[in-house]
Amino acid sequence: MARTAILIPSLGRAQYVKRVVANVDANTPEPHEQLWCYSGEEYETEACTSDVKRIRDDDDPDKRYVTRMNKLARWAVELSFDFIFFGSDDVIHHPFWLRYALKVFDEVENAQVVVVNDLRNPNGTQAVVRTSYLPLAVFDDPTAAFHDGYQHNFADTEMFLTAAERGVIYRSMDSHVEHLHPLHKGSNQRKWDQTYADAQSQWNIDAALFHERMVSMKEAIGAQG
Repeated sequence: MARTAILIPSLGRAQYVKRVVANVDANTPEPHEQLWCYSGEEYETEACTSDVKRIRDDDDPDKRYVTRMNKLARWAVELSFDFIFFGSDDVIHHPFWLRYALKVFDEVENAQVVVVNDLRNPNGTQAVVRTSYLPLAVFDDPTAAFHDGYQHNFADTEMFLTAAERGVIYRSMDSHVEHLHPLHKGSNQRKWDQTYADAQSQWNIDAALFHERMVSMKEAIGAQG
């Protein structure tokens, strides 16, 4: 049976580790492993009893979301996972979320990226991706899952629009991974913290890069076709 790596980079939120780990495992009976990236002894204390794989990047000053996701994605490829879920530490996984997402891959021959329903953002913010597709996820860098020029924002949006340009992205509205970001409408949002503030402060920079890259992406993929 297919194996899925659930990637979770976390910064400044050690207090949520046990809760997130338990929630994933309780609602994901399908074969999976959690791959975390964090730094700091406070994380080690919280995670030491958890059955997860982990990378500590204390010595790496670059702790951006995109950098850490790329590290985890490369690790998942090395470990020969069939699928990768680009997760986070501020979500609630609902029962059988992965089963519903993987069902799309079974039913649609060309599906490479399946965006889950986060119940808050109509565009979706997270996806299950076929590992073999990763060299095409960033149109101009076959070594990365997310373009490493972003500070935080728009990396997933670029992945989705690139997959849309290639005609390989689908939605699974029955796959619920509820995003508790404080900017999204809903109940039980996470409290605003420094990690959210730092990401939001880079929004305009990331937005400008995104719009520039999307022009190049469409030109590049159009030329390939």
